[in-house]
Amino acid sequence: MGCDARRHHGARRTMPMRISPAALLERAEARWAELASSRPDLEPAIAVQRSMVARTIDAVDQLGANEIAGITLEPALAATKLRAATPVLRGEVLALPTALLGPLVLHACDDLAAGGAGEVAQHVRACLDAGRIDMSSLLAASFDRNQNAIRMKAMHESIAPDVLWLAAELAVGPAAHIAQRAVFAPHDGAPHPAVAGALDAWPHGYCPACGSWPAFGEALEGETRLRCSFCGLGWQREQPGCTYCTADQLTAMKTDPSEPHRAELCGDCGAYLKWLAPPGPTPFELLPIEDLASMALDVLAAEQGFGRPSLPELGGPERLPCEGLET
Repeated sequence: MGCDARRHHGARRTMPMRISPAALLERAEARWAELASSRPDLEPAIAVQRSMVARTIDAVDQLGANEIAGITLEPALAATKLRAATPVLRGEVLALPTALLGPLVLHACDDLAAGGAGEVAQHVRACLDAGRIDMSSLLAASFDRNQNAIRMKAMHESIAPDVLWLAAELAVGPAAHIAQRAVFAPHDGAPHPAVAGALDAWPHGYCPACGSWPAFGEALEGETRLRCSFCGLGWQREQPGCTYCTADQLTAMKTDPSEPHRAELCGDCGAYLKWLAPPGPTPFELLPIEDLASMALDVLAAEQGFGRPSLPELGGPERLPCEGLET
């Protein structure tokens, strides 16, 4: 495929599909009903996910309408960062709306407690309620994917690092989604040609917007693309082989030979990636539903000894551990 054709293809690929909040909720309910019918064992997880997804839909709508998570990044700088293997949002300073996103962290703790984390999540919420962690700093560290800072602060406060990280991630994801749209789909259109060209040439498995690993890949009609687990960006990776390392020998595994969904297993790094075959691109707000719907692949991969790698550590002076979360 020629360079010009790939650039046009990449621009089309990154353009978002806008759906109203009401339509998203209706679509979510229909998918949950389908899952509950075919997988009754997922009903407890669906009950927890309902409130999480509803809050995400509302947060994206509010952030987009008020542009309070907007970001101004010159196309030339964004393209330069991409060519240097640096996610475009890494190190960018955003005025995150603590009044909107802070309560989402607390609600996420409650959902995680109801979903099985129990007292562990309750302790995290109690720590946040007591003001022992500055909420604005927590949100900023999550947006910048500074896992070291959040982990060290959690350990200092004797609370679960993974729960604190996940609760913050669930709250900040909508802001990261709006921010990456401002770069890759400004004004609901195609990215600047320089950005589109650099994105098409992105060879890495981690997200070119925020640096997270993909939640899964989507095998759509005529194209495949990875979907970021944090900001929801979809991008095509031209380089074959493992998403996480340089290995080129992968094993495909399915729960049922007739199913189009599969997991790709890497014997070198021990990681796996799910590949789903949805009828179309999954809206950012509904990505967790498809992740849950394909959980059988996660279970099968885990039974074979494969797992998901930790967040890529891309370094940088702005990512010094701990000091960003000290109150």
